[in-house]
Amino acid sequence: MLKIIICDDPLFYIKNRDDKISWNGASKDEFFAQVLNFIRENKNFSIAYGEYLFDNDARAITLIETLAESTSEITLFCREAALSPAILRYAAIENLKPDLSIFAEKIAKLPFSETVKNTIYENLKGFPFSRIDDLLDDVSKLEENQAVESVLESKRNLLMQNEILEVINVGDGISGIGGYNELKQWIVERRGNFSEEARRFGIPMPKGMLMLGVQGCGKSLTSKVISNIWNFPLVRLDFINLFRKGQSVEELLKSAISTIEGFAPVVLWIDEIEKALSQEGEGAEIRRVLGWLMTWMQEKKEPVFLVATANRVSLLPPELLRKGRFDEIFFVDLPSKPEREEIYKIHLKKRGRDPEKFDTDKLAVNSEGFSGAEIEQIVIDSLITAYSRNCEVTQKIIEEILRRTVPLSKTYEENIKELRIWSRNRARNASGNRKIESFFGN
Repeated sequence: MLKIIICDDPLFYIKNRDDKISWNGASKDEFFAQVLNFIRENKNFSIAYGEYLFDNDARAITLIETLAESTSEITLFCREAALSPAILRYAAIENLKPDLSIFAEKIAKLPFSETVKNTIYENLKGFPFSRIDDLLDDVSKLEENQAVESVLESKRNLLMQNEILEVINVGDGISGIGGYNELKQWIVERRGNFSEEARRFGIPMPKGMLMLGVQGCGKSLTSKVISNIWNFPLVRLDFINLFRKGQSVEELLKSAISTIEGFAPVVLWIDEIEKALSQEGEGAEIRRVLGWLMTWMQEKKEPVFLVATANRVSLLPPELLRKGRFDEIFFVDLPSKPEREEIYKIHLKKRGRDPEKFDTDKLAVNSEGFSGAEIEQIVIDSLITAYSRNCEVTQKIIEEILRRTVPLSKTYEENIKELRIWSRNRARNASGNRKIESFFGN
């Protein structure tokens, strides 16, 4: 009798079996000869990663012929069903789904709050089970915040093995975003919406969000903040890079999504999605990729939260913007005067300066039309100027840098106007129901 068990971690599931046999450094031919001898002696045994031994028809047929004259019961624990078709037709196949609940008792004993223990538990998906015991032993010796970060860092390292995905290190929390109170509240409210408790309460699995808006106004930063607040790894998928691989973009995308789902919960960030979906000369493939992506968004069961950002709404296909594709579409505008003042304070404080020593109100007034990224750069340029003059940064230096800086809103005036017009009644304003500042008289 031959049985194949497909599982995530063959070494974990076989470790407590009395009938397991190991390779012990033997070559394939040597180990196969040992297997045949066991069968002829009618011994029962199990092997981890059997797909590496029976990857060709010759060994498979020899195995089946030898088994026909034996009472041996063989169990092959395999990571994937990449075995010879002869074996697959002959064997009984069982899929063993990973069940993290076997670690529930050990997690319950961790010296942390229930919130932290739940965060650790939900982030164990994707780890080889044979590594989890040691991982939990290691984090049990750390402080709560360090324990969560240790688990996330280990998870990020595993995700980095996929060359298509870029794992992003997450920095500041929600305090690193100036303004956008509506958006921040939306993020915080959905912190626990991926849990089983949320499903039982009737909340569907979150899909994702689309952020449209002016370049440099915090869309990318918001992706990092979501990851930070929810304690999920942040993974960036570069669509443009997929087209440069010289392979089927559709297959690469499916492979990337499969990897991400294997490690869920994850925040998946697709930056400037409109550029990827408007690739010249790739029309047929783009349509297939878009169709598959939207089907996945609609039907996905794993806790993967998609954050897509775009600067040019005119380049986005209408079917992507249809109601229900995303949980919400946010419009991120140029910051208002109070938001600009908050952004100055954030970046001055971030670089070791006391915001109270500067007239941030005046700076905010004089920065009308500036994005958050441009304000950050003004602070950085002011520090560089002060350092070159061998003095401390002052209000005067910042105002000097500000006067000679031309904001992007002047260069791309028409594009920003187009975005604002489109967003009315179609998207939720990230700053709430405030009156959008207009620089164009509309």
